[in-house]
Amino acid sequence: MKFLLLIQWLAAFSLFFLMFKDDTMLAFCVLIFSLIYLFGLLESRKDPQRIRAHIMVGGIMFFVAAVLIFLNDLSRLELKLNLSRILLIVLGLVGLVQARLMRKQFK
Repeated sequence: MKFLLLIQWLAAFSLFFLMFKDDTMLAFCVLIFSLIYLFGLLESRKDPQRIRAHIMVGGIMFFVAAVLIFLNDLSRLELKLNLSRILLIVLGLVGLVQARLMRKQFK
């Protein structure tokens, strides 16, 4: 589970640098969302519920960001498909799937 967090944190942190030139404020939001995954990495292995909570919250945050970016592009009738947008959409979709799976483990 920590390996999954590490991969997501690296993807989100690299997304920050990819987005910084185009959309600075969104890039800082992505940086803060990536810190959710980083804090999940720093959690103790003795409490897996907290690690799952970080995965779930980080996934939901990236899903919301991806939906908002998609709707913003759709309202302007220009769908930009550069590397940063694609990576954000992938992180959002993966985050949604993970949040659904982790939520089942909390019940």
